[in-house]
Amino acid sequence: MSSSGDSSLLTFLNGDTSGENPILNAANPVQWGRLGKAIGTSVIATVVAGVTDFISAGADAFVSIFGGFAGFIEGWEEPLGAGGRPTVDSPGVIEVTLGAVGSAYSSAFQFSTANFGILSLPINVAIVLASVYVLSVGLRSAASRFAGGG
Repeated sequence: MSSSGDSSLLTFLNGDTSGENPILNAANPVQWGRLGKAIGTSVIATVVAGVTDFISAGADAFVSIFGGFAGFIEGWEEPLGAGGRPTVDSPGVIEVTLGAVGSAYSSAFQFSTANFGILSLPINVAIVLASVYVLSVGLRSAASRFAGGG
């Protein structure tokens, strides 16, 4: 190749006409500084990607654990079909517990209303006060047991 052909190629590659050759050094074709920077940048990018994945996995685990706990407490939707639709609501602990307590009170109030007429109001109040008393005694006794008492 002629000298003029090489110079136009270098001008095209380098974008300068100063005569320097920043892409290739004839004495040492490997530019160790740039290679070291590329390797260092690659290592840093790999570490950052690993740390990011670790944090993302930790956050996903946290959300999954507490999301499952929240589903247990509040209830969840259970898919019936192959595509996830339609769904049916499954009750959680709160709904099951409060539903059972509400159903028991409703049945007791209906029974007293049907059998005692106007006297059902004081009987219903007595039912509520008695159940609150039983609950408070039970909670005190449980707290005493958990605190190490007998």
